[in-house]
Amino acid sequence: MNRAMSFSRKSILLLYLLFLFTNYAKCEWFSSLSQMEDLVHDEIDLLSSLRDYINAEETKIMKIKRLAEEYQQISESARTNIDEYLGHPVNQYRLVKRLASEWSEMEDLVMEDVTPLFLTNLSTKRANFPNEDDVKGSAQAIIRLQETYRLKTHDLVQGIIKGIQANQSLTADDCYDIGRTAYLEQDFYHCALWMNEVSNMPENGYIRITRFDVLDHLSYCMAQQGNIERAYEMTSEMIEIDPTHPRIVANHKHYRTLLGARKKGDDGDPSTESGAMLTRNPAAYPEFNRYERLCRLEQNKIPKRIEKKLKCYYWTNNNHPRLILQPTKLEELWHSPHLVRFHDVITDKEVEEIKAVAKPRLNRATVQNPSTGKLEHAHYRVSKSAWLSDSESPAVARVSQRISDITGLSMETAEQLQIANYGVGGQYEPHYDFARESDAGKFEEELGNRIATFLIYLTDVENGGSTVFLHPGIAVRPIRGSAAFWYNLYPSGEGDLRTRHAACPVLTGVKWVSNKWIHERDQEFHRKCALNKNSDNRMF
Repeated sequence: MNRAMSFSRKSILLLYLLFLFTNYAKCEWFSSLSQMEDLVHDEIDLLSSLRDYINAEETKIMKIKRLAEEYQQISESARTNIDEYLGHPVNQYRLVKRLASEWSEMEDLVMEDVTPLFLTNLSTKRANFPNEDDVKGSAQAIIRLQETYRLKTHDLVQGIIKGIQANQSLTADDCYDIGRTAYLEQDFYHCALWMNEVSNMPENGYIRITRFDVLDHLSYCMAQQGNIERAYEMTSEMIEIDPTHPRIVANHKHYRTLLGARKKGDDGDPSTESGAMLTRNPAAYPEFNRYERLCRLEQNKIPKRIEKKLKCYYWTNNNHPRLILQPTKLEELWHSPHLVRFHDVITDKEVEEIKAVAKPRLNRATVQNPSTGKLEHAHYRVSKSAWLSDSESPAVARVSQRISDITGLSMETAEQLQIANYGVGGQYEPHYDFARESDAGKFEEELGNRIATFLIYLTDVENGGSTVFLHPGIAVRPIRGSAAFWYNLYPSGEGDLRTRHAACPVLTGVKWVSNKWIHERDQEFHRKCALNKNSDNRMF
């Protein structure tokens, strides 16, 4: 838009100059003062056009300068501690939004008066910039964090999460985009929350939006929640702005009819008012409700009768040669299914080496569709991952050997080491690690099912990001250098449904993990079948 206007203004100015000078060439101006008087008026008009052009250029330069200073301030703040900067969801959202759209607007501003070097550099880098889908995904993540951790909308707008202040707050346009994302997902509850925030902001802070746009979305979302009175009030204000808008006039009349029916004791048309579900109904989604409560650490208290049975050990795995002199610290987390945490299983140097190898190869993590068996992206798994073989890094080989030493299991049929980095509100909703009989995509016979999982935490996480197990009802907080371990299968080979678990959304901080999925084959002499078919899952 800015570029088009700039071209249009300059074209008109050039045509105007061409017209004037063409007429000057044809006429003898000095012989008539009256004609020269016309020249004075022409010059006045020309100077007026020139001043408009100069003002437009100065306004453009001032806007570029203001944006550059703002971006510079944010960049310098981020440079001092990149992990801390990227660990805050508001900073993450604004970074994605800035690179996806705002730098494009910057390009439009400077297109006519910038050096070719800058344009070439910007165009090259823009090939790797986020796009509108990334902005949408970031907005969905903000809403997901808000719902999971019961965050106040106004605090998010101010950039405050758990008392941690972001480097910036959300603009009116940001809030509108998040609210519209909720609207398009038919999440009218969060749509109303975000649009209400925008409606309370001063209109001089609006850039791409108008108050009419905000009220249009807000009134509809309010109506879908059954708040017809508020919807009527807002459509009344919209009619003052645009009295002839046919849809708004019709809505206003409809809401007035509904309110009139209520006053007469008639409930009106319930289907119109009920709309979509405001939030997930705990009765309809008991598992997800439990998952979110565990993420909030509301249900993470282990009963005393069980807690007193849980122990901590120096683990040598039956005096394994590599563990005798340096045993591993083992902490029991739950007795049945047997969940344990090993501490200090990886060094800081190994963490950095593995992350360095994995970073260039990170791709959006996939899940296997249980119906088709195909790998695909899913909204319930938000992370990027890379797979590393033992031959790619000495650190990876050492970690694989260490896992074998600690668990006593063979790595011959284990999967490559998976490195995962969670993004904005990154999560993995409740799932099993093993393949069930009903799943279309099963593991190859020569590998067998996933018998066990060894999950290494490569970073601490400030808030959120816990691994929660729904059956026992416990949350395992990420501790850098530690690893959670559990058997996915009973000794009989049957899947243990009690191991259903999830990765909670990362609220603040940066989460890196590493998975080693160990398979059944080649474990015949490492984990022997029990004599009792119903034997429980225990490490020892």
